[in-house]
Amino acid sequence: MKVARILICDDEPALRELMRLALVGDYEFEEAETVSEAIEIAERFHPDVVLVDVMMPGGSGLEVVRRLADDPVLREAQCVVVSAFAAETDQHEAREAGATAFVSKPFDPDDLSATVASLLVGKR
Repeated sequence: MKVARILICDDEPALRELMRLALVGDYEFEEAETVSEAIEIAERFHPDVVLVDVMMPGGSGLEVVRRLADDPVLREAQCVVVSAFAAETDQHEAREAGATAFVSKPFDPDDLSATVASLLVGKR
């Protein structure tokens, strides 16, 4: 069984750790604090799922989503926007950028875990 690769993109170390702890399963993790770091790691790591905040140093996390969606190699990554900006317009903008799912902050650990698990069905 393939170990799923998850890239967590958030500038808050405590939130990255909470996301990692919420994800129960056999996962390999990488973490990024900035938009440029997220893109660089994604190109090297080839994640199955990317959890990305909207507000990040160096730009919007939606730029990460767009870049991955436009990349022929990385477009298979499932992007989940995890953000406090959770109005319907924010969620619509995330989906327009290429996000597969949206999780509001503060997030329920079980909801985050279930969202990621559902995106990985059939990929392992």
